[in-house]
Amino acid sequence: MQHRLDARAVDDYRRDGYLFPVDVLDSDETADALRRYDQLRFAHGGRLPTRINQKPHLLYPWMHALVTNPRILDVVEDLLGPDLLCWSSQFFAKDANDTSYVSWHQDATYWGLSAPDVVTAWLALTPSTPENGNMRVIPGTHRSGLMAHETSEDEGLALNQGIAGGVDEGAARDVVLEPGQFS
Repeated sequence: MQHRLDARAVDDYRRDGYLFPVDVLDSDETADALRRYDQLRFAHGGRLPTRINQKPHLLYPWMHALVTNPRILDVVEDLLGPDLLCWSSQFFAKDANDTSYVSWHQDATYWGLSAPDVVTAWLALTPSTPENGNMRVIPGTHRSGLMAHETSEDEGLALNQGIAGGVDEGAARDVVLEPGQFS
């Protein structure tokens, strides 16, 4: 295992519950991954069917290469240790003029896990900015334990549940990423 993070970055992650931006792919690698993703989605009418977008690393060798990329795994190992399992992968794309949104949630609770010893490595293939609907996080909420979630029938909601009662967004941070970076 090659360490990519210094002690301060690991401490920041443990305190805040997130870490970004982390440079991982060069521009050619990022362009290749985006090209492959675009080919895949255009082959399915512009949007991936759920059956293909659930664990695509098990279906496509190029996706497997991404989720097992040592530059990503070294960072995750710095945070969780060397005994890792890629439990899931998914493309989470938001096209221009898409009005869907993701409610405030905790990944561990949403996935039905009993503890939050999980890392979501979110890799940007295009810029992720406030103008185009980037992910947002609230520092330290992972230390509050697993929060109650409620389901929603809102058709604009990309996930069917969120934190019951909502959250105070005053401390939220925008996860701004350039192509080839991950959080």
